[in-house]
Order: sequence, then C-alpha cells, then structure tokens
Amino acid sequence: MHLAKIAAFALLGYTTAASSSGAEIPTLGLTDENYRGERRCADVDCLYHIRTTGSLHTKEFALYLENRQGVPISIFHDIPFQPETRNEPDVFNMVVEIPRWKIAKFETNKETVMNPIKQDVEKDGSLRYMPNMFPMRGYPVNYGAIMQTYEDPNFITSETGTVGDNDPIDVVELSETPGYVGQVKQVKILGGLCLIDEGETDWKVVTIDINDPMAQYLSNMDDVAQHYPGLQEVIRDWYTYYKVPYEGVQNTFGFGGRYMDKEYMTSIVYETHDLWRALIEGKAERADIQTATLTNVDSPYKVDASSPEVRSVPKNDPQPPTPPPEKYQRWSFVPSFFKDRP
Repeated sequence: MHLAKIAAFALLGYTTAASSSGAEIPTLGLTDENYRGERRCADVDCLYHIRTTGSLHTKEFALYLENRQGVPISIFHDIPFQPETRNEPDVFNMVVEIPRWKIAKFETNKETVMNPIKQDVEKDGSLRYMPNMFPMRGYPVNYGAIMQTYEDPNFITSETGTVGDNDPIDVVELSETPGYVGQVKQVKILGGLCLIDEGETDWKVVTIDINDPMAQYLSNMDDVAQHYPGLQEVIRDWYTYYKVPYEGVQNTFGFGGRYMDKEYMTSIVYETHDLWRALIEGKAERADIQTATLTNVDSPYKVDASSPEVRSVPKNDPQPPTPPPEKYQRWSFVPSFFKDRP
C-alpha cells in the first residue's frame, strides 16, 4: 500500500469538537459528561446506561452497563446477540471496547462479576496499550465484540486446526464516527478475517453501523473495496504487524489471509452464539469465566437485582481520566507495514 493512502486514512480519524470560545478540543473515548456524574446512554435507544468507577487508564477503571431500571447487567451475557427491535439475520449488537484511533486495550472482562469492560494487562502486570504505527494512531477502526458469542477453546476450527481464543467474537466496525467505550451499536456483517493469534482462532468480523450514511451502500467486502479503496489492506496489515513494535513478531491468518464473505462470516457468528449458549446453560466448561446473568431465564447462573453478584457492583463514581504514559504516545516505524502494492 502506498504511504499516502495510509496517511489519508489516519488523517480522517482525528475528530474534534468546538468549544464555546470557538477553539477546537479533542474528543475522548469517553466524553466529558461521563466525568460529571451523568449516566450516558450506551445505545441510540437508551436501553442501557454506562456506570464507571476509577480513572480511565488505571487498573481501578471499570465500565459496567445498567438496564433502564439502573440494575447492573452482564455485558457478556445480557446484551442481546441481536437487536430485539429488528428482524434482519445479518444485523447484530456490537459493544465498542476500543474506539477508532485509541491505544488503550480495553476488553470485556470475563473473570469479573457482571463482566465489565476493563483495560487488559501485560504478562508483567502493566496496563496494555497498542502501538501507534506511523502514520496511524492506535486502532484504525472501531473495535469491540458481539456479545452472547464465545470462541470456545475446546472447539477446533476444522479449516485451520486451531482452537477458539476463549473470548466473544471480535468485531471491527467501519463507520465514519469514532465510537466510545461501552457504546452499543447495531451493525451489519460485511465479511471477516481469520487471525491466528498464538495458535488460536481469533475471528475479526468486519461490519458497519446500520446508522452510518454509507451503510446503505455496503453489503459485502466487494462494496468495501469499491467505496473504501485500500481499507481492507490497511486492516489486514495492521493485524499482521501490530505486535512487531513491542514483541517483534508478525501475526498470521487462516485461509491465506483472504477476507471471507458475508455469508460465511454470518454462519461463524451464529456458530459462536451456539457455543455461548452451551456455556450459559451449563453444558460447557466455564473455568474462571463469570456467568451471572439477569436475562437468561433457563441458565443455572440466573440471578436477580438483589443477588450478591449484582449488589457487589460498585456505585457509579466517574473520575477524571488519567493520561496514558508518554512512551505509548510515540510513533513506531514498521518498514514492512509500508510495502507498496501493485
């Protein structure tokens, strides 16, 4: 890919908001109203609200979602697989964990009761950040997961011979607007990649927010190539090289690194939903995964608002954000990331 094309994608991602004085101020992954104690809607219909505790970019930070009654729910198990108000087989609920151009590696925490979003940690216990690979900053897309899915580590992908990565299925989302941590988007599937991460299957489902102006023009990966020329290569290259700056290793892909089509990826998403269903119904090994759920009435892990698990969730206590360490703001130069393409 030509450097100019990559730079164009990077420059498109820096969004600003105008202050009352007319000056432009950068927007945050979690906007300022989160730190004034107001409960921000997590989705367009305000079915869920955000509850936070601790300061962003610290180990104390945790983001929970509440239902309309203000009761904390499990992000993993209680955010519906698909919107309850729609009936399209290719439209799903996505929870944004990392907004586009952000570097903090947030993810839904399986091991904490009610599965809040927390910042991942490295093997040495330090908080995890993604590299800024020149000329991009952080993630090139909105990133998150479809909840009520599970890439079971006991399930083998026959085409690759690799097992699931023990997480909900990952989603990259292409809309023009950066999301925010904890946002619930309604997205439609366009295709996907099969990343092989340390010997595990780690699907990346490519989607677009159904409310994005371009959604009407995008139905599959051919449409992405037509309307966003070069973006497929940017995403694949980013996943290939993002470990190089800190670990010195490249990732590999199943299926020769090619994008799988919409129909195939839709079938994979439904397959991972079935694997989650086995987990939440007590038919699969859960190990250290927290499975308390308010909404799955047939689950042996069903709880209610008065249960100890729900009552253990901290009260809403938003704090001013802590900036990421300066060393993670630097650009990394990965020569192979800029190879020209025919």
